[in-house]
Parts: sequence; structure tokens; C-alpha cells
Amino acid sequence: MTGPTSSPTGSSEKRATETDPARLRERYRVERDRRLRAAGRTYVSPTGPLGHHAADPHADPAFHRPPLRDEVDTLIVGGGFGGLLLAARLRERGARRIRIVDRAADFGGTWYWNRYPGAQCDVESYVYLPLLEETGRLPSEKYCGGEEILEHARAIGRRFDLYRDACFQTEVTELRWDEEERRWTVLTDRDDVVRARYVAVATGPFRELRLPSIPGLSTFRGRVFHTARWDYAYTAAGRPRR
Repeated sequence: MTGPTSSPTGSSEKRATETDPARLRERYRVERDRRLRAAGRTYVSPTGPLGHHAADPHADPAFHRPPLRDEVDTLIVGGGFGGLLLAARLRERGARRIRIVDRAADFGGTWYWNRYPGAQCDVESYVYLPLLEETGRLPSEKYCGGEEILEHARAIGRRFDLYRDACFQTEVTELRWDEEERRWTVLTDRDDVVRARYVAVATGPFRELRLPSIPGLSTFRGRVFHTARWDYAYTAAGRPRR
């Protein structure tokens, strides 16, 4: 007996869809619409009357520094594990002129922002945490808690002398490529102008805050905060160490 075979016509149609941008966009549109509520969007951005939800509760609101005017070999956008791992490997190869730019006030990426009580990784620590041998660290448990993961990110920054090259509480606003100079010009919201031979974008998929589309959220007068902006001053118990 022979089993069913795939249709040559069906295979051709599938290949055509995979290589046709218009058909691909339509497929993604259909999938997107399936995930949206009929009455409106499931999530909204923290803008307008909801803008205060995006504020960083861990940063110094009075932080200020003079604008940078320098040139580096590599500028990395993002201080999570992706950016840290790249910067560490560059350091190992002798790179000295590096810039790491992140809107947060420290390294850690998603673990900088998500500090809610009980935050924990769902991937085995020995697989998830990079540069364990290089930093001489051993995870305390199979699935690390968020506080320990954040501290590991900081340990990488210290071990590879990355703090001196970091631009925290800073957001890249524009990248300009100069074909003649073969250099990038990087602009930020702190009026920095940095020229770089290479730019690596390591922002990850979880950098943008999203709020549930709940009617009345913008006018509610009670205390509201997102899990990625946990307010320990309000909840009192369980504040992690800095």
C-alpha cells in the first residue's frame, strides 16, 4: 500500500506564495486580524494620557550628561544579553572603541524592566545565561529568578569593562549611512552624534511596552502600573536588591 502524496500543484502554489511579497503580506494580515478583538485592538501604546506608564521607575529622573561627539568601531543598540554577548566577544578580540546605547539605566534588557515579584526564566539557566564560565558564575537553581539574571547581566558588564562604554538612559533616534566615508552617523535623544564603522541592533522583541485596551484606563484615578514598571513603593514587600 502507498500513502497519500503531496500535490505538485499545491507545492507550486505554496512556493509562489512564499516568494510573492503581496501574497505574504496578505497572509500576515489575515493572521494579524485573527489576533485582534472585534471591538478594537487588544493592546495600546503608552502615549498621550497613558504616557506616564512608560516612565522608568529605576532610573534617576535628574540624570544629565553632555552630548557625545566621538567615533567608535562598533556601536551596539541594546544592553540585553544580545548586546552584551556581542560586546564581550569584541572585547576578547581586542576591540576598545565600543559604544552600547540603551534607554534603560543599566544592563539587563528585558530583565532590567521586568522585576515583578516572582519573575523567573522558563529556560534552564545553564542554557539561557551566556558567558557563565567567563564570569565564573554558577546559577543557584535550574530556572533562575529575575533578580539573579539581572545581576548576571551586570556581572558581564563588569567583567568585560563595558560600563565605561555604555550610554544609558539614551535612545537612538536615527542611523545615517555615509557611502563615501563608509561610516554610520548615530543620533540620539540626548543630542549625541557618534560615528561608527559598524552598528549592531540588539534590541530584542520585548523592548516596547504594551497596555491592555481596557475602556476607562486613561481616566481611572487609582494606582495603575505595568508589570514591566513594577512599583515597589506602592506594593511595599518584595523589593529586589539593586
